[in-house]
Amino acid sequence: MIESNCRSIAPAAILLTLVLSAAACSDGQDDSGAASGSAAPPASSQTMDEQLADLSEYRLSMDKIDRYIAVQRNLAQKAAAMSPAEREAMKEKYGDRGDSNANLDDIARNIEEVPEMNAAVREAGLSPREFALITMSMMQSAMAASVLQMRPNDDPDSLAREMKANIDNIRFYREHEAEIARKTSELQAEMQRLGMDEEG
Repeated sequence: MIESNCRSIAPAAILLTLVLSAAACSDGQDDSGAASGSAAPPASSQTMDEQLADLSEYRLSMDKIDRYIAVQRNLAQKAAAMSPAEREAMKEKYGDRGDSNANLDDIARNIEEVPEMNAAVREAGLSPREFALITMSMMQSAMAASVLQMRPNDDPDSLAREMKANIDNIRFYREHEAEIARKTSELQAEMQRLGMDEEG
């Protein structure tokens, strides 16, 4: 259920996958150890507690979700305009960025370093960091909503505090889940028409 919620709020687009692949459905709360493979990325400027505090204070809204979806639409259109060779070159250049320990700073930095991603985010009226905040807040809220659904007799406020999640964002997600699912389904259909769906 948690995995399907994650997929429903993050439809696949090639450039989005390149930037957020491993971070997209991780819990984002384990900052121990370096990424496997090449040298570790630059250290985050914030501690994990500070990152979680930023997430707990951030408030989701439908306008923010619409902008988040617009970023993915922009990315899909940019990817669709590339030739297969250009997409392959993009994968080779940026594809080794997956890190299950990725945090807000890492995601924002990755966005800024990929020109197409940076442009898609800014065209939707967001900064790279706010896009990262929306992404992580949505995933955190979707996962927390799934836990609350599986534990209906538990106190939701206590559970939210235990998960270091924002109870207002969880309520927002639960109240608007059908609308978010409809909008992301429409986006997925659009991506299929653009030939991007197979990237997910």
